[in-house]
Amino acid sequence: MRENLEVAIETITLADDVLLEDGWFGVKAIDDATIAIGEPAYHQRNWSYLISDGDDSLLFDTGSGRRSIAPLVARHGRARVDAFPSHMHFDHLGNIHAFGPATVADLPMLRAIETNGTLTPTDEMFLGASEAVPVPTFEVGRWIAPDEVVRVGGRSLHVLHTPGHSPDSVSLWEAERSRLYAADFIYCGALYAQTPGASLRDYLRICEQLLDDLPEQVQIVCAHGQPENGVDDAPVLGYGDLHALRNVVAMLLKDEPRTGEVPVNERMDLRFSAESFTA
Repeated sequence: MRENLEVAIETITLADDVLLEDGWFGVKAIDDATIAIGEPAYHQRNWSYLISDGDDSLLFDTGSGRRSIAPLVARHGRARVDAFPSHMHFDHLGNIHAFGPATVADLPMLRAIETNGTLTPTDEMFLGASEAVPVPTFEVGRWIAPDEVVRVGGRSLHVLHTPGHSPDSVSLWEAERSRLYAADFIYCGALYAQTPGASLRDYLRICEQLLDDLPEQVQIVCAHGQPENGVDDAPVLGYGDLHALRNVVAMLLKDEPRTGEVPVNERMDLRFSAESFTA
C-alpha cells in the first residue's frame, strides 16, 4: 500500500471561492446549480460534480472514499440524487453504495461484468490494490449508452465515450453551458496513459473528435487538479489544452513504443507505457 495518501487539511491553501466542508472537502459553485466537490488533502486531488435542476441531482463520480461524500451531497443536492461513475477506477467509485442503484455507461466491457443487476469491476478495471481498496459490488439502476442523453430536471447531458485513460471512460457534454465534464480523459497534472487499457491511439482519436465537435470557448472541468501557485482550486481546462494534448500524442505515435513522461503544456504532463502505443 502506498504511504502518505493524505496530508493535513490545515496545510492546504484553498482558492477564495472554495469552501472547506466536513474538514475534508473543498466545495466550489461552478454556477447556480452545479458544484465541484474536491478532496485537496488526498494525494490524487479528486473532484466530483453535483449537477442539479428541479428535484433532481446527478453526482458525476462519487469521490475517493477516503471520507463519506454522502452528507455533503445530502446538504447540497436535491430530493433525488443519482450517482454516475465516469469509469471503474477505485478513486471514482468511493461511496458508490451511499446513493442506491447507479447509472452506468452501457459499454460491452461493463455489460460483461454484470450479474443479476449488479456490477463487480475486475481488478484490472478497479486498480484498488495499490491503495488496499477492496473491489465493490454495486447495483445498476439504469444503463445509458454513448450518444444518449442524461436528463437532470431540465438539463441535458450527452454521454460521450472517451477512452484513452481507460477503455470504459465516459464524459458528459452540456451544450447549453458549453461545458465538458471530462472526468479522467484530460486533467491538470500528471495525465495517466500508462495504466491497464490506456491507449494513445484512443487519445488521439477522441482528441480529434472533440476538437471537431466542441466550440472553442468550451469549459472543461476535470476530475483531478493540482495546486497552482500553492493554491488548490477546481480544475478547469480549455480548447487549447485539448489541442496541445492532441499534438503531443500525435508526435509520440510517430516514435517506437516506449515508457516515459513528456510535458503537454505548463499545466499537464502525459505518462505513457510501451503498451499504450499498441492498445
